Amino acid sequence: MNALQANISGIIKSSVIDGPGNRMVIFFQACNLNCMYCHNSHTIGLCNLCGVCVQACPTQSLKIDTANKRIIHDTETCVHCDTCIKVCPENSSPFYKKMSVENLISEILEVKDFISGITVSGGEVMLQADFLVEFFTAIRKYPELKHLSILVDSNGNVGLDKWDKILDLTDGFMIDIKAYSPQIHKQITGFSNEKILDSIQYLDKKGKLDELRLVLVPDYNNGEDEINKISTLINKLSPEVRKVLIKMRKHGIRKKYTSLKEPNPEEIRKVQNRFKEAVISVFTI
Repeated sequence: MNALQANISGIIKSSVIDGPGNRMVIFFQACNLNCMYCHNSHTIGLCNLCGVCVQACPTQSLKIDTANKRIIHDTETCVHCDTCIKVCPENSSPFYKKMSVENLISEILEVKDFISGITVSGGEVMLQADFLVEFFTAIRKYPELKHLSILVDSNGNVGLDKWDKILDLTDGFMIDIKAYSPQIHKQITGFSNEKILDSIQYLDKKGKLDELRLVLVPDYNNGEDEINKISTLINKLSPEVRKVLIKMRKHGIRKKYTSLKEPNPEEIRKVQNRFKEAVISVFTI
């Protein structure tokens, strides 16, 4: 068995919202952004065995395995209350696990006849790019899996050398643009966006940018100057790239960010009009 393993937060074996067709979605653990509106904030951090979740669990379904440096989860007594996730100071989860390429291939083989492709997401999946090289190579080598498309759902916050590692092994990349201004981007995510803007343009030039998405957050990235700059960027991209405007929703975000405002229909229409034909879809998440 291959020694290389990845931190996997979860797997959805059938999804129609993570790329075209019916797809298996594999969520990788750990992210290099900290978005205020993140709906999967338990995938941001890695467990440091602090024990806070173990102490908070109302059914005592968790315990620390010090020898193997992991949290043991008793599925028989767990009531899925998510207390452990809510109290974690690292924005992590006791439920993610290490999986090998062979482990993931086995998962895919179980549903290969019912899906059209694989989407890897996160967290930020590109933080585990070396694993992706081996994983995607293995998919391409299996005769039963050759028909599956491979898409990467990423925040784009990595150096260009990361993309080169897997460029020829994938069918495309789906990237978010959180903001154009580095200052506004830092307000939303905690980090600047120079690498992300470079990644968007690089992947487009390589013909691998499949989708670009903007989550509209009132009072942050919906200002006139900000929207004008994002619109200019969008209109420079290949017409084959899907451009998607997403309405930020408060449901499921962390408690400390519930003061964020959801965009109203007029705010959505205003941005749509500015983008003109660039944005072809509006999704609510």
